This record gives sequence, C-alpha cells and structure tokens, in this order.
Amino acid sequence: MESPGKYGISVDIGTTNITLQLTSLEDGDSREEIKLRNPQREFGEEVISRIDFARKRDDADVMMNLVRKTVNDGITRLIDMANCDRESVNSVVIVGNTVMHHLFFGLSTSTLLKAPYLAEHKGAILKKATEVGIDLHANATCYSPPVIESFVGPDAVAMMLASGFFNSELKLVSIDIGTNTEIAAINENEIWIASAASGPAFEGMSLEYGTSGDVGAINRVLIDSLDSRPHIDVIGDEKPTGICGTGVISAIASMLESGILFSRGSFNREMKTPWLVTDTPIVHYVLATASESATESSIVLTQPDIRMIQQSKSSIRSALSIVLKQAKLNPADIDTLYLTGVFGSDLNISDAIRIGLLPDLVSVDVKQVKGGASIGANLMHRQNYQKQAEEIASIAKYIELTDNPEFKKRFTENLAFPNR
Repeated sequence: MESPGKYGISVDIGTTNITLQLTSLEDGDSREEIKLRNPQREFGEEVISRIDFARKRDDADVMMNLVRKTVNDGITRLIDMANCDRESVNSVVIVGNTVMHHLFFGLSTSTLLKAPYLAEHKGAILKKATEVGIDLHANATCYSPPVIESFVGPDAVAMMLASGFFNSELKLVSIDIGTNTEIAAINENEIWIASAASGPAFEGMSLEYGTSGDVGAINRVLIDSLDSRPHIDVIGDEKPTGICGTGVISAIASMLESGILFSRGSFNREMKTPWLVTDTPIVHYVLATASESATESSIVLTQPDIRMIQQSKSSIRSALSIVLKQAKLNPADIDTLYLTGVFGSDLNISDAIRIGLLPDLVSVDVKQVKGGASIGANLMHRQNYQKQAEEIASIAKYIELTDNPEFKKRFTENLAFPNR
C-alpha cells in the first residue's frame, strides 16, 4: 500500500455527470479521476424538472440520498484506484450549480421555481464530512464555497477561481458550457455573472443520435463541397456509435458552408444528394450509413436536432452579450477567454464562431481547459483559496436572465445562424 499521505477529494456535481478527483494535499496534484452518471437524471435531464420532483420533502430526500450514495461509491473507487488508505483522506470539496448543491446538502429548492428565484442558503458550508453523509473518518471536513444567487452556484465560483479572477488586472471572460452554462466577466475589479439554461444538447444528450464525447462519438464533420458527402472523425478511430456536442457544432458549421443548411436553420430541400433525405416525415442529413456505424443503424442529424442546437447556442450567445454589456466589454476588448466543461474544452473555436455560438474573437487568448470547476475545487482544499473563493463570490454581480426582457429579445435575434 502507498505510504499514507494526506489527500483531498474534489466533487463536481454536474446536472449530467459527477466528476470526482483524488488530490494530494501536499503538492496539489490530482492523482486519480472518475466520472459517474448523476443518478438524479431519472427525474429529468434539466434542473427545473428535478426541482419540481423535489417539492415534497420525501422526494427531495430520495434525490439527496441518491447523489450522496454515488459520491460515496466514487470515493471508494478513487481510494481503490490510488491504493491509499481511507483514513488519509482529510478533506472533501463539493461544487455544483445551485440546484445540485442544494439537493446534495438537503436544502430546499422550492424558492428557485418562481421569481425572484432565490437560493435558500448562500453562504459557504464547512461541516464534518460525516454530517453530510460522506463515509470518511470523523475528522474529515466537507467544504463548499458560496452560492452567488439563483442558478449560479459553487461550481461557477470554482471556475472563476481556476481561471484567475482573484485580483486580476486582465479583462477575463470565463465560460463553463454544460446543461447550465455559467458565464462570468471581470473588468476593472468588477465581476458580472449569469447562468444560461442551455440544455443537454451540447453534451450530446437529447439529440436523436447524440452521445457523450467518448470512444465511438463523431467529433468532427467535413462535408465535401462537390457531392455533399460527409467525412467524419471518430473518437478512438472506431466505427461511430453517435455524435457528441463538438461533432454537432462541426457538422452544422460545415452544413452552413456547403449550403445544405440555411441560416434560418432549415435544410435546403433543393439540394440533390443521397446524404440529405427529404422524402421522409422528418428531414435529416446522414452522417454515417448503417453499414458504416457500430450500431448497424444510420446516424443522422434531424431537423428537430438543428432546432434544439439553435435554442442552446442562442441562449449562450445572448447571455454572453448581456454579461459583456454589463462589464463594459466588447469581444475585441477581452484579454483571455477561458472555456471549460467537457464540451467547452474540446470545442473548435472556428466552428463555434461560424454557427454564432461565440462572437468573432480578434486577438483574444483562448484557453480551453477540461474541468475548470474541478481545478478550482482542488485549490479549495487550502484555506487561503477558500478565502479567495468567498471574496470572489462576495463581489460578483448576478444577472438574472429568467423573465429578463433584454435576454428574450436577444434570444430571438440570435436564433438564426450567421449568414455569410
């Protein structure tokens, strides 16, 4: 067995997945990582459906116990993977959006269902790990940084900490793209932040043939301008099983360039190619035939898939424009754009600009980092970083987008893809 060191476990409770990392408290290095499916997904892919289910205390307890069990299972697996002693784990840091945070700590989410969408508890939490159902020794602690407000939770604080928001003199923008997308900007020591309900489409969920960004997922599409045939890249160079979020963005960008897709989001039915099928109830573009796929079924992008992506990208772009406006920043003013989340870290920036998910980024330093929230959580095993996180949360100015007239206006304007 490895000599007993001091370890911390960082837990990022996402709406779709839960990421756990075992970190050395001596050097801050992450030793092992595991990603598990959030078991609460059986009650809905998005946070609103889970809040609705959790209205009854007994149902909320069911969701709390489910996620705590998954976290404990993940901790056990991490300890086994690292071949370390459970007694050597002294610290747990929990981050997640406000709903995931509240459901883990047994807090009511009912006030998040209607205006003014207030969190029940906003302060930092520091408890013994055993008090919140974590199976560790009696002296192990559990820390979670503050909730900023509404749907902007500790994961956003962790993201900002990881991307350098503390005492930064740069003009920084940080975006964590997921089922809920957190967007933050700092300019002249003022921080503005909002959360966009972008849905699970960019994580490969909810699409007809969507899948997560694992082996077998189509992650890049280039369409031949002569015959409209797709040329695909697949993670692991194996037969495709579906298409992930980055693959969808790539496909749409290429379809726009090749004329298969109009800027309004509808397929060009006048194009004569076997890859665009228009004589069925649902028009679709074929990415891989049944003989080419691992599932022995064709993998396609449908018109409803395109509409779903339009809504998701419009939500993110509209939220970003409002955050930048409040921070008195134009896209060209940004020094650094920090993109994170499983989707954001692998995103092709040119494709994202082509479909209008991101504005044109002239001379902007774009940093794509996988797991920004986990990186921030790893830092918060140390008290000085906990204080920094709490200071960031205290000065961040939250922008509520739900029922926001300007957001609704921009959302409608940003639905179409850029026409060029």
